[in-house]
Amino acid sequence: MNHSAPAPGRQLFGYAAAAVFLLLPSLLFGTLISHSSPLNLTWAAQFAEQFRTVVPYPRWMPSSFDGLGSPAFYFYPPLPFWIDALVSVMMANLLSVPYRLSVSATLVLFASGLAMHAWLKQETGRPRAAFWGALVYMAAPYHLLDHYMRGAYAEFAAYVFLPLILLTIRRPVLLALAYAGLLATHLPTALLVSVTVLPAFVVTRLRTLREMLGVAAGVALGIGLAAVYLVPAMTLQGWVSAERLWSSFYTVDNWFLFTPQRWPEPSIMWVVVLLAAAYGLLAFALCLRPGGARLWVAICFVCLVLMSGLVPWFWQLPELAKVQFPWRLMVVVEFAVITAFCGAPVRNPPRAIVYLLGLAALALAFAELLAMGDMVLRLQRTIEHPSLVQRDAKEYQPHGFPQSANEDIADIGLQQVANVAPIACTPAARVCRADGAPFGALTIEVESAAPTTVVVRRFFFPAWRVTPVTQIVPTDPLRLVSFTAAAGRHTYTLQRVALPEEQIGWAISGLSLVLLTAWSVLRRQGIKAP
Repeated sequence: MNHSAPAPGRQLFGYAAAAVFLLLPSLLFGTLISHSSPLNLTWAAQFAEQFRTVVPYPRWMPSSFDGLGSPAFYFYPPLPFWIDALVSVMMANLLSVPYRLSVSATLVLFASGLAMHAWLKQETGRPRAAFWGALVYMAAPYHLLDHYMRGAYAEFAAYVFLPLILLTIRRPVLLALAYAGLLATHLPTALLVSVTVLPAFVVTRLRTLREMLGVAAGVALGIGLAAVYLVPAMTLQGWVSAERLWSSFYTVDNWFLFTPQRWPEPSIMWVVVLLAAAYGLLAFALCLRPGGARLWVAICFVCLVLMSGLVPWFWQLPELAKVQFPWRLMVVVEFAVITAFCGAPVRNPPRAIVYLLGLAALALAFAELLAMGDMVLRLQRTIEHPSLVQRDAKEYQPHGFPQSANEDIADIGLQQVANVAPIACTPAARVCRADGAPFGALTIEVESAAPTTVVVRRFFFPAWRVTPVTQIVPTDPLRLVSFTAAAGRHTYTLQRVALPEEQIGWAISGLSLVLLTAWSVLRRQGIKAP
């Protein structure tokens, strides 16, 4: 029997064909309606538009909230949207945003297959198992659920980096790049990986202090490389309604597998429960066979226990409550189960294992049926309503803005500012005019006999500057940009400037890049380093 893998060219073709096939509905009909598709469309359109005009890191979304603007990318990881922006540039912006995002997701899925193949080939030493395992990884149920049901574009992209982190665990320079990539792609997944599979792998596989120090240095440099995103995201949350990201609907306790009475959305939870049952059975089947899969089976079981809610205190540890959904660990579970099976395949199984595999297949089949039924409904709705509604996340409205008590995520509560004029002067001025400039900036003309308070239709954020005025303040309660214009006729400009937090982030990232480059050069010259 031939156990060799397909030739490299055929492997690439296989992964490309699999990515196209798996995302064919999106490629044919554009981004399907999903939980987060309105956000993805809103942000991708604005992010790519600014990127095409040589704004390397767009942070302010000027069209969000009906032109009031949003600081979404001061807080949301940019890497998946950089990929989409590059697709926009390479395709000369000829594709509409829903179709372009589908192409971007297909490229991300293709990259996840390549990354998993490289990891499995190194971990198992079985090229053929690596090829098929990578295809299974691409088609894993939660992986596709992230795309079709949740529309979790960033978490979908995180599947690329988990294999790369473990693949480069003994190569600190590459580890730093992989870890920075995960941080800049999806912070909750990065946190969960950092407290589960990464320490487990380091403790069980690395044997020397030198290797462990190398991992620590690689992770530290990865954090440094991602500081351009992390520093503003961590330090500026007080300016937005960030508490909504981990309260009410997003409270982690609502989503444990064993608390169905608290599930806000049973439709997704039953799919996750069935997947958890299937993966648990598969892991248990591997426990009955000798082989090198013990680590991955253990990681799978630990993650399933954490998702179940049996150890709720774990989710109260610093920052872990902010991951929102415990079942985000399904990314790690699918990775671990696939790695385990490729490393210790079940051949000529005894009857007990056959029964377990049969039960697992049954649970997977039910989960797939539920997920497929949901996808068909979303496809039908997308065909019936081809112009997808765009939406913004009210978590990025200014802190203190009087939000609606309605918990519906589609209700962004702009009724109170719907009739706010582009500019208002109090007391009234002879001239009070604002002309739009690119990306939310304004040119403002005011002529008055006495000082007047100027309010413009822009949500307040500390990155706004009005020149030559030295101080701007938010109005109460609508949190709009306001400043005092002196008597006489004056022209002002409202524009976004780089905050100290941004500059610090860039400086740390730049220094980390210099250190990483120097380290790489030293290692190539044979000088010993961790």
